[in-house]
Amino acid sequence: MKTNKMLQGAMRKTKIWRVRFTVGSYLAFLMTLLAPISPVHAPSFDISKAEAVNIDSKLYAKSLAEIEYNWGDEQFRCLAKLWGKESAWNHEADNPISSAYGIAQMLNETSDNPMVQISNGLRYIEHRYANPCNAWQFWQRKNWY
Repeated sequence: MKTNKMLQGAMRKTKIWRVRFTVGSYLAFLMTLLAPISPVHAPSFDISKAEAVNIDSKLYAKSLAEIEYNWGDEQFRCLAKLWGKESAWNHEADNPISSAYGIAQMLNETSDNPMVQISNGLRYIEHRYANPCNAWQFWQRKNWY
C-alpha cells in the first residue's frame, strides 16, 4: 500500500515535469522561429533569470489539467472562465480585502510563480469541486469558489 502511494507520488512528479518540459520546449521552438535573422539585433538572454521569463499560463494550465487530471477541452473552457473572472489570468492579481493572490486567487498563496499558482489552483479545484466545471457553476451562484 505504501509502495503504491510512493509510486503514485513519483508518477505525479514525472507528469508535472513532463508538462514543464513540453511547454518549455514549445516556447523555445517559438522563440527560435520568432528570433531576428541578424544575431546583432537579437536580445540577450540571461539563463540565470529563466524563471522571470513570462510563460503562457493558459497553455501551461491546459497541459497540466489534461495530463495530471485528465480534464479535456470542456473542463478547460470552464477553468478559463473561472480564472478569467477571478484574476484575468494575472499571476500578480492581489485581492485587497482578503489574502487571495495570483491566477487562481488562492487564499494565503505565497508564490509569485505562475506555474506553482496554477498547480496549486488545479489541486484545490480537484479536491474541493472534482473538476473546473463544478467550480465554475459554484462561482456563478456565489461569485466566489
